[in-house]
Amino acid sequence: MRPAVLLTAFDRPRYLAPVLDAWADVRGLHAWHLRVAVEPSGARDEVVGLVRSFVRQTGHLDTEVVLNPVRLGVLENPYAHLDALFRAGHDFVVRAEDDLVVADDVLELFAHVQGAYAGDASVATAHAFCADPPGAGPGGLARTDAFCPWVWGTWRDRWLDLLGPTWDRDYSTYNGSPGFETGWDWNLNTRVFPAHGLGAVAPRVSRVRNIGEVGEHGTPDDLVPAPSFVAHQPPQRYRER
Repeated sequence: MRPAVLLTAFDRPRYLAPVLDAWADVRGLHAWHLRVAVEPSGARDEVVGLVRSFVRQTGHLDTEVVLNPVRLGVLENPYAHLDALFRAGHDFVVRAEDDLVVADDVLELFAHVQGAYAGDASVATAHAFCADPPGAGPGGLARTDAFCPWVWGTWRDRWLDLLGPTWDRDYSTYNGSPGFETGWDWNLNTRVFPAHGLGAVAPRVSRVRNIGEVGEHGTPDDLVPAPSFVAHQPPQRYRER
C-alpha cells in the first residue's frame, strides 16, 4: 500500500495555514495518502476549512480528514492514527504537525530513506530535522542515535514490533522521577533507542522548521532553530556523507 503522511492538528490555524502552504509545494505528494487528524476545539471549523482549501488548491483527493470525537491529546492523537494507518496496511508513515513547515523535497527524502534502509533493522526512524548550521550539501544524510519528533517517519514492522508497543500514552515513563523527561518522544529518545541499540537517518540540511512558539508543551524559549533550512530544494541524490 502507498506510503502515508499523518498531519495532526488542534487549535492553531495561524500556524496550520503556512504549514499547509508548504505541503502544497512538496514534490511527489500525490504518491502519498494524507490523513489529517483534527482535535476538537473552538477553531475546528477553521482548521477543517484550511484543509479543504488545501485539497482544492492541490487537487490531492487522497486526503482524509478525521475529526476526533473527543480530544485525544499530544500523546494519544499521534499514536491512535499512526497505529490505524499501519494496521490499514501502509508500509511507511511520516508524522507531521500543524506547526512544522517543510521543504519541498521532504517526501523525496523520505522516499529515498524508506527504500534504502528498509532492510536495516537498526534504523528505526527517518528524520527531516537537522540543527546544524549550513555547510554540508543538501543531499547529505547522517546516522544518529537520537530520536527527533519534528517530522519523522517509520516502517510498519518497526511500528508494530517495537515503537507502537513501547509508546508512552500516559506519561508513565520517565527518567529519575515521575514527570521528568516523560512522554513518547523522551521515551523513544532516551530509553527505547538506547535499550535496543537503535538509530535514525537524518539529513545534514534540515527539511523542517518549527514555527510553533506556543503549544501544549511549547514556548518561544523551547524552539530549536534550523539554520540550514531552505524551503525550496532542487532534486537531490541522497547518500550518507
